[in-house]
Amino acid sequence: TRKWHGFVAGTRKTTPGFKNVEKYALVVGGAATHRMDLSQMVMLKDNHIWSAGSITNAVQKARSAAGFSMKIEVECQNVKEALEAAAAGADIVMLD
Repeated sequence: TRKWHGFVAGTRKTTPGFKNVEKYALVVGGAATHRMDLSQMVMLKDNHIWSAGSITNAVQKARSAAGFSMKIEVECQNVKEALEAAAAGADIVMLD
């Protein structure tokens, strides 16, 4: 059997005024935080992918605009999309 080497991360949505407390609770509970704010990574959603024509094109355009040091996350609806995102070089694949 293969062992999974991923992470379970908490939602990026937090209660107004409780962001730091809720992010801390994730860490204490053994989960990873998604991100602290919008500046921490590029997130490609369905509208970005549609506009670029494909997941691969969207990742390439994002990498070109953001540079090599910014992580790129792709929100995927199914395994096919997730595999394309991984093959395109996405740093994070989020199954929604």
